[in-house]
Amino acid sequence: MFSENLIIKDWRTIDYSFGLIYPNVYKIGMSSYSIRLLYHIINSFENIACERIFLPEKIKFPASNDFSSEGILRSIENKVLPRDFDILGFSLHYENDFKNVLWILEKANIPLKFQKRQELISNEKKEFPLIIGGGPVITSNPISLSKIFDLFFIGDAEPNLEIFFNLFKDYKYQKISYSDFINQAKKIDGLFIPSLNHNPKRAVLKNLDDSPTPIYQLLSKSSREKPIFESNFFIEINRGCPYKCKFCISSFHNSPFRNRSYENIIEVIDKAIQYSDFETISLIGSCVSSHPKFQQICEYIINQGKRLTLPSLRIEHITSEIIQILESAGIKTITVAPEAGSESLRYALGKMISNDKIISVLSQIRNSEIRNIKFYFLIGLPNESEKDIEEIINLLKFIDKLGFENNSLRVNINPLIPKLNTPYEKEINFYLKEELNKLFLKYQKIEKELKRIHSIKIKFMNFKTIIKNARLQTLISLGDQRVSDLLINYYQNGANFGALKKAEKTLNFSLDDYLLQVKGCYSPWKI
Repeated sequence: MFSENLIIKDWRTIDYSFGLIYPNVYKIGMSSYSIRLLYHIINSFENIACERIFLPEKIKFPASNDFSSEGILRSIENKVLPRDFDILGFSLHYENDFKNVLWILEKANIPLKFQKRQELISNEKKEFPLIIGGGPVITSNPISLSKIFDLFFIGDAEPNLEIFFNLFKDYKYQKISYSDFINQAKKIDGLFIPSLNHNPKRAVLKNLDDSPTPIYQLLSKSSREKPIFESNFFIEINRGCPYKCKFCISSFHNSPFRNRSYENIIEVIDKAIQYSDFETISLIGSCVSSHPKFQQICEYIINQGKRLTLPSLRIEHITSEIIQILESAGIKTITVAPEAGSESLRYALGKMISNDKIISVLSQIRNSEIRNIKFYFLIGLPNESEKDIEEIINLLKFIDKLGFENNSLRVNINPLIPKLNTPYEKEINFYLKEELNKLFLKYQKIEKELKRIHSIKIKFMNFKTIIKNARLQTLISLGDQRVSDLLINYYQNGANFGALKKAEKTLNFSLDDYLLQVKGCYSPWKI
């Protein structure tokens, strides 16, 4: 495996260094557009060297029980250890990656809590990187990780990176103290300093054309039979979502909905083809099919002789013309998210799509050259009944009768994860201990009914693990500073489900009591 368009700077000519960390393995991190974008933006400052660090493939929790050397964590570009950077910036996209953040810090011999780091800096004159975080998990709720990080970026990073970097330079060269640094940083829109416990304003990039799409984009050439997206060229065509589905953080934490202009997109594609070697362009966005020029963008990419990949599409946006375009692009799998089987539950979510519309669209897809459909459904929704679970089963059975081939309907079913500052933030009932088994029984019923249908491939297995992970994600999503302590204890005891029970007992913390407190209108974080 090798990468194109690396940026390797001479550290003797820079003012300071930035370790950009995606807290998961390389193939997943390099499939993230945010890593490519941040790498490009930060390295555009001549006085800053930005290098990437990823999680090793095989690790053991906690890092103190992992006997691999510290050197396993060196940066991709100059093989620098994490502790030798001035800043370590984590991009967090999934709640369950938080334990990987702690593993990386501990393996790098960096104290997990920012307070401990500050004590060692003040009392023993030790040096540690500034630990900062951003990404969807952080914008949604940074408080559950607040005892770990020095500073958080809330919302879009583009508007405030340069201001932050200039301020950090003054701190790095001792023009201002740490106290002055964080007190000035809290005045910057989109920066949250947990030790100051202030109320930050989310940073919003008003015009998406002002977010620079990397032309010389990081591309990884892999020998694996099934690479993910790391060899694709990414272009973000919109940000946020206009539909306000009640469970979705993109609609509420990344508003307003913004489209990149068609002219900007075409200019980027033309330059990318001229300067980089790739076969496929991936369109990025929470709702790419809502772009007013979506069809023309797809046609342009195909006419340039490039393949095309897309995220989930709104079912009501899939027309016969769009299907023909996707056929000509050679797309064999299309992703849709009905979320619920019953119309009433789907409408309550904010998705005004009838079952008749779903069947009509899927009938057209069945008659096309597109062979596979990936489905996303949610269970554990507010006011969900057994009849609603049966409606998922009935809908999929009806779709099967359209004549799809063996294993061509790939069904993913996830439990709802309540997110702070969304309409469903208090919907925690299914994560109370006495209710967990109800989620298990829902999974069991769906699997029993679907597993014998030849066209359906079930993508959800090991229900108990899925549910336990969802409960932990819910805790992180809704947590306060007490949860921050709990998560550190959980990590130190092995980061497994037994460790979570042990952490609850050690800290005299009841997950049920906390969730009920949230249900009763307690909120640790407001944007």
